[in-house]
Amino acid sequence: MSDLVSELKYEHSDITDTLKMVLKLGVNSGEGKRLLFSARSDLLAHLEKEDMRLYPVLWKEAQKNNDLKSTLELYASEMESISKLALEFFDKYEAGGDDEQFATDYKKLFRILIKRIMNEETVLYRKYDELDCQ
Repeated sequence: MSDLVSELKYEHSDITDTLKMVLKLGVNSGEGKRLLFSARSDLLAHLEKEDMRLYPVLWKEAQKNNDLKSTLELYASEMESISKLALEFFDKYEAGGDDEQFATDYKKLFRILIKRIMNEETVLYRKYDELDCQ
């Protein structure tokens, strides 16, 4: 496993642990909300690392690999939707809001992020490592 994929998986683990801890503490508890909103910067830093170090390598390879290109286009489109949803969530609730709707929206975001993390690790990270980018 490449150093980059190891770093990204470690960050995924931290992000996942934080998201689960928010549920354990209570989505609407003060402590749960503080933890969630403090994790926003970690999530954004992780996305930036992927954008700067992972995706350029994959896109370069995709220039000569149509299957990879199709996969990346699908993942890019999906990530655009997920990023928009996540940013809207944080913007909507940072200043407060309806607790019941917050819990519903958080659980939706949680499911989407966990699914994306699993997909990245099983598909994109594997493809990156197959390129022997050590």
